[in-house]
Amino acid sequence: MVWIRLAISKPVINIVLVLLAMTVLAMTGCGSDGSGDEGFAQVRTAPDNYTIEDLKAFGLKTSKHYDVEGLPDGLDAWKGFWGLDPYERHDYEIRFYASHDLAVSSGKPIAIESTGAELEASRDTSGPLIASGENSAFRVFKENQTWTDGMKDRWQANPLGSVGPTYPDWAILGNMVILCDGLDSEQALIRCAELIDNFLPSEES
Repeated sequence: MVWIRLAISKPVINIVLVLLAMTVLAMTGCGSDGSGDEGFAQVRTAPDNYTIEDLKAFGLKTSKHYDVEGLPDGLDAWKGFWGLDPYERHDYEIRFYASHDLAVSSGKPIAIESTGAELEASRDTSGPLIASGENSAFRVFKENQTWTDGMKDRWQANPLGSVGPTYPDWAILGNMVILCDGLDSEQALIRCAELIDNFLPSEES
């Protein structure tokens, strides 16, 4: 009788163990934010307020300075490139605000508007692509873009041969709003994380 009970209970125990393992795996997967970096927070505070000079000292190479007129509460804005591999650098747009609170309250909505699906949705697809001029390679955008300086830099051909948003996603670090390039949101957030984690002092990252 004891042997029969054990024989019956072993398959049950095996099933329970399998279910527990599946539950653990599912919980681990749910903890991801889609950035490819489980510890990455898209919005985070910082130990200081930064300027473009801090990023230059870190190694960011600037390529364009934008006029912040029309950028709500914006103090400064730049396009630049950086990468762990000097032969494989990535594009970033960095916008500076007076504080982290302003970066979140004023900068986050404009960052969402300037990236990924939101930027794609703002195109006027009723007309043809512009064939020439400084706005070639993308359609005329509707007038719902709050800040338009640098607009043509946020829409370009990608390595897959199609045109689309230069920056699929964004991050906020302290008083900085950072737009990050990539083929999709996941890759963009990975590149945001690389920049931020390497920029911050090791004890803060």
